[in-house]
Amino acid sequence: MSHYFTTDEGEHDFSEISFDFHGETYKFKTDRGVFSRGQVDYGTRTLLEGVVSDAGKEYSTLIDMGAGYGPLGIVLGSVLKIDPVMVEVNEDAIGLLHENVRKNGVNAEIFNREEYDRSDAAAELYVTNPPFRAGKETVMGIIADGFERLREGGSFYMVVQKKQGMKSYKGAIENTFGNASVVMKDRGYHVLKGVK
Repeated sequence: MSHYFTTDEGEHDFSEISFDFHGETYKFKTDRGVFSRGQVDYGTRTLLEGVVSDAGKEYSTLIDMGAGYGPLGIVLGSVLKIDPVMVEVNEDAIGLLHENVRKNGVNAEIFNREEYDRSDAAAELYVTNPPFRAGKETVMGIIADGFERLREGGSFYMVVQKKQGMKSYKGAIENTFGNASVVMKDRGYHVLKGVK
């Protein structure tokens, strides 16, 4: 059985979904074996709302870690008028990412994880809806990477459900960044923030 954070060896089953956000409609091509292929998931929706409502300043750079087929980076890139760096490990999702950034008119830099690790990508805004099924060590690594890649004063945002260990991850952000806050709560989802 494959997981959305690994590449799926099965047959493709492409479809297109629409997502409305703040008066704009975005179109995404999806496929079997990628996370939340039938619709933009509620965690991502909550994270988008949390970041956009909390963004009290202009950002010039954005890293979307674990981009999937692209809703976070594409929507934030469009709304905040910045070119995202989008990082993904699933090769099928990376193929979709290239199509979806073109489809939605966003100028993005797309990396697999190895390319990203070799790059000097840095940002003022770092967002993630992390792959919790990949394990706590992976999520902790993303928090550490966020701190490392952010410029001074930059903001890290992630979404986590209470039942997925929200208190533990909030504590990890506090330990890493020296601060942590909850900027939005909705249906058990919490948008956590750390500022470097």
